[in-house]
Amino acid sequence: MNKLQLYYFYQLVPVISLILIGLTLIALLTQSLSQLDLLFERGQSAMTFIGISFLATPQIMAIVMPVALFLAVAWTYGRLHQDNEIIVAYSSGWTLWKVGEPAFRLAAMACLFTLAVNLFVQPLALREMRERLFAIRADFASSIVREGEFRSTVNGLMVYARKIDRNGTLSGILISDTKSRSQPVMYVAQRGTIAKLASGPVIYLQNGSVQRKLADGKVEIVGFSSYMLELKGFADESAELFYKPSDRFLSQLLVPDLTYYWDRDHVGDLLAEAHRRLAGPIICFSAVALALLAILGGPFSRQGYGARVAWSFGGLIILLLSFTGLLPSVANQPFLAALFYVLPLGVLFFATKPMRVPIRDLKPNRVGKIAGLFLPKRSDFQPKRGKANAL
Repeated sequence: MNKLQLYYFYQLVPVISLILIGLTLIALLTQSLSQLDLLFERGQSAMTFIGISFLATPQIMAIVMPVALFLAVAWTYGRLHQDNEIIVAYSSGWTLWKVGEPAFRLAAMACLFTLAVNLFVQPLALREMRERLFAIRADFASSIVREGEFRSTVNGLMVYARKIDRNGTLSGILISDTKSRSQPVMYVAQRGTIAKLASGPVIYLQNGSVQRKLADGKVEIVGFSSYMLELKGFADESAELFYKPSDRFLSQLLVPDLTYYWDRDHVGDLLAEAHRRLAGPIICFSAVALALLAILGGPFSRQGYGARVAWSFGGLIILLLSFTGLLPSVANQPFLAALFYVLPLGVLFFATKPMRVPIRDLKPNRVGKIAGLFLPKRSDFQPKRGKANAL
């Protein structure tokens, strides 16, 4: 790139950085709302919540990248065009393609970044997030007790603790075991602690009593100074860590494990996810081409290019929705996977059509028919002679 193209490029970099960060934070905040149960239901710390939400950041950045590119290119080139900085390139005989080259170089970098995220970073991050979520939801002991609350997280067990110290000691404990409805058991203790043994979670109770209803209807009360209550029988031991298609590496998507029942029944879903990851980065070029078409593909205007930008942005949204909507169709009909590549490449071909025609080869009567007047009119940036004389 020459100096002027580098100037255009460096104008784009800070803009797309700010837009990408902003869109990512908004999407991350929205996505994190679904994980709020980690704070309120599972008793996890705020740092755990932030760490799990942060693991979703790479995937979100890859999703919002085309939108960030479009907004950055449209805003930057629109400002440069209105400030007559694009006219300098036109006066030097540059073609539209040469003017838009810095934006396409930025699109190539974004494409490589998105491809790396899709193939390597996303699976690693999402697998880690899935494992953490599984560990938290499987942590039965951390979810059964809240200070000052009667909690019944599983059928047959209700736990109450009047106070929980910082070291995890429970005070004023009441536990109701109704797993056997004919012989319910009540545990009352002054203090207790939750521990995890190799056999499963347990509660060590101190200075309390066990109240058990016998078969003949009588209540048996037995005091104790120390008692260990096993919770393994109440925990859901059938839970299994499952990696979604978005959590898997490309090799696992293209060559699924047919010995696993889910993979065997969802080969189409795995294949669709693989093609989505490979074709998704192409949309970066389509987004840049649509943005340049909105700014450079029509007559110069000092009032801005809001209408043209809106139409182009609408085209980008339709492309993104169509791209996402192909997933179930490709899962059922694998031969439709070619559409993942045809859609963005078709939009790219259409949007760059004016750029492939040298400006010197455009005739005035064809300019309006193809894409409007590419060069600004003289009257748009120079006063008319009559008005100048009047002044």
